Amino acid sequence: MSTASRFFASATLCAALAATASAASSSTEVLYVAEHTSGAISLLTYDVNPETAVAQQVGNIFVGANNIDPLSVGSEHFVYVWDSTDVWLYHTNAKGAPEAQFAQHLTFDLAYPVYSFVVDPAGKFAYAAIYWTDSQGNSDDSITLFTIDPSTGDLTNTGKVVATYSNYYTSLQSFGFGIRGTPLFARSFDNAPYTCNPGYDTYQVDQSTGDLGALTTLIEVNADCGGGAGVTVNDQLTAVVGACCGAGSGFLGITKTATGQQINCQASNLTFCGDESSYIALDPASRNVVFGDLDAKKTYVGRLDFAGSQLIQSSSTLPGAPYTYFSPDSKVLFALYPQKIQINAFQSSTGEILASTSIAIKGVLPSSVDGTPQDLVSITLTQ
Repeated sequence: MSTASRFFASATLCAALAATASAASSSTEVLYVAEHTSGAISLLTYDVNPETAVAQQVGNIFVGANNIDPLSVGSEHFVYVWDSTDVWLYHTNAKGAPEAQFAQHLTFDLAYPVYSFVVDPAGKFAYAAIYWTDSQGNSDDSITLFTIDPSTGDLTNTGKVVATYSNYYTSLQSFGFGIRGTPLFARSFDNAPYTCNPGYDTYQVDQSTGDLGALTTLIEVNADCGGGAGVTVNDQLTAVVGACCGAGSGFLGITKTATGQQINCQASNLTFCGDESSYIALDPASRNVVFGDLDAKKTYVGRLDFAGSQLIQSSSTLPGAPYTYFSPDSKVLFALYPQKIQINAFQSSTGEILASTSIAIKGVLPSSVDGTPQDLVSITLTQ
């Protein structure tokens, strides 16, 4: 998907759907993949060694939907699978593989189909968002609060609407959390005349009640509708890209949210910064940006050097411009190709890929409404 598309997928927010367990001496990355085969959806589970990138399949069950949201609460690990009408909760074994039988099946029972469902990494709350167009042509949204039982993972619909939104030109696209939880990020798109501006807003989360604060604009890109632009965020950074008219015309800008400190990169700094991108991803450690270059047909890694206000290009690259996605601890970089998922052991301190393997995709990986593959997520389990 080009950045000229209506939606720009955020690899970082996909990673943020996964929860990271507390620190320990060793860890295993658990990769979940929803795969369409013969009219059914299989949820595949792989344990990935973060040092060698070797993946071992440890689970395979049939599920009713392809959107996946894993959660770790202490030593308990849960997987939520959802679609526009229902959500299923699965308990997992020690390897992170879901049990064959779901532990809970809940119908959302909201006025309109759910287009985004997210679980707070703190394991207390979840949020379901619905969308409709009112009689004035406004894009309307409402977000309903669910509570989570931390011992079982069970969801309860409180029936409480904790946020509403209405705008004629700007719509909210999807929601997600960073690794640390609050705030709740809302991806937006401004479709006013001669305007094609992607952006992110935030809601602060009350960790006692689950209530959401006022919607606050985090970043919006002034995009050229004839070119391409994109934006992604994590807990600490925002990143924007844009290209108006071919190779060499683009830019890449990265900003520290807390301080406003910036790194601005153009073709005169690094060649790939001037090209059109497919996807960009920030690692959760906030040390690197991954840039899918449509012009060069390569994916580059740029290490963030805020002290020198520059990007330092890594010697590691990936072929093509695939969707890329980090594990929550930044130790594994996943790359999604049409027939395979490439798994890369990643060293965040240097931006280098240390080892690579791949697993074949036998069926079709379905995408969510905005093009973000929520059928590909991971968690980090400590041992």
